[in-house]
Amino acid sequence: MKKILLFSFSLISIATFSQRRKKYDWTENVKYSIEPHVKVMTSLGNNFLKDTFDYFYGFGIGGSINLYKDFGLGVEYTYFLANIKRPELFGYLGSPSMNNFDWYVFHQDKITEDFFVEEIVGYSTYRMKSPYLDNSGNFSEGNGGLNLGAKAIYTIDDNGIQQIVLATKLNFYNSKIGNQNPGIEKYYSKATLLNIGIAYRINF
Repeated sequence: MKKILLFSFSLISIATFSQRRKKYDWTENVKYSIEPHVKVMTSLGNNFLKDTFDYFYGFGIGGSINLYKDFGLGVEYTYFLANIKRPELFGYLGSPSMNNFDWYVFHQDKITEDFFVEEIVGYSTYRMKSPYLDNSGNFSEGNGGLNLGAKAIYTIDDNGIQQIVLATKLNFYNSKIGNQNPGIEKYYSKATLLNIGIAYRINF
């Protein structure tokens, strides 16, 4: 009799524990979103990108996943274009295009029922491509650097599915160009890029 009672108690305990685990399963709070966006980007300070190009402007798409409580992961792709304002600094090349990927971790703060703020920190990669003026091909260069920023998010429907996102971000560009003169090396290889974007977010 004691063995039957002990066995029954063990089954009840296991079932209760399983229900509690299922009830508090963190995956139940996982949320996904996608957000097409447009961006404008400029270089700050004294560097090659600032002196050579006008604003970069582009469009792309991003996605994020809210993994645990208010923390999550995101990625964005943006295709940028730019016009040359000082051709003598850029050499025998035409106007460039740039493929940009941003990977980041975010934390979301709820300000009101409809308004949220996300803090962002991550890493960016760039691939800038420019055609040679004699149509002999393209010059391309890959770069990378840290990024940090914030997003202001406003919900525009009652279900919280559609949101408008205003984002600003600093990207730290490092192309690892070597030169014996430290000043010249810094001028051509390092830059701080400020980009501002607006996006339409869909949550699901």
